[in-house]
Amino acid sequence: MSLIKSLTCKAINFTPQSSITFRSFSITSIQQAPKTKKEQDAKKLSEKRIARKDAQRKALAKKPASSSPLFMEIPQALRYLRAAEVGRPLNEAVLNIRTTVLSERGVAPLSGAVRFPKPLKETRICVLSNDELKRKEALELGAVTVGDSKFIDEIQNGNVDLNFDKIIATTDIETSLRKVARILGPRGLMPNAKKGTVTNDIKEVISESLGTQPFRQKNSCVALTVAKCNFTDEDIVKNIMATSKAVRDSVASIKSKKPILVGETVLSTTHGPGIVINF
Repeated sequence: MSLIKSLTCKAINFTPQSSITFRSFSITSIQQAPKTKKEQDAKKLSEKRIARKDAQRKALAKKPASSSPLFMEIPQALRYLRAAEVGRPLNEAVLNIRTTVLSERGVAPLSGAVRFPKPLKETRICVLSNDELKRKEALELGAVTVGDSKFIDEIQNGNVDLNFDKIIATTDIETSLRKVARILGPRGLMPNAKKGTVTNDIKEVISESLGTQPFRQKNSCVALTVAKCNFTDEDIVKNIMATSKAVRDSVASIKSKKPILVGETVLSTTHGPGIVINF
């Protein structure tokens, strides 16, 4: 037995009396040196400066737009902004709005969509349905033409001017569309369930197609195009009012401990200056 033990000890190259020493390691987080009084004072001064700026911005947001030296009523502002676009095509120049939004940290940014009374792009929509109430609803929502199965027969006979940007159909008339598939398909007007143009919820599809402009708050402001310079003053004012309502509805829908403030709103054109307006 002692012989086997001796041979085993030689094979692994240590003696029975030898001992194995283990080293333990510990990992500790790096500790930063305590800040000096000068660094602490600089940090407090920076925080006070930021708080002072926030207070000034909130105080400015609560003031009426007319208190700004750059304020003008919308009709007067439009005269100056259109003058800045002289020599350029008015149908290409657009009017933009930039609204300051003040909210606390951690509050979700504003987002939503505006349905413009005067769309930036005219979209001609035709709605096909055998339901008279659906056809009436479509006309109220802004469709230029509505029709039923007899209207589809007129399309098949070549008696309808297909001057439409989109054709929407309800499910009750879908089977009747097959006879005009070769007419509407090449023009890109054939209603299709996969594209969302065969639906019973025509309100949503028409709203998405007619003058709906999404917006989202970025860097404490909401900016979007509201009109073209060749729109009438009345149409521009209506679009601005619709934008104001959409932004304020978005503010009301957000839960926050402190109120979200809608501050100064600036109206400008592609090449023109920014003018403060009532919003």
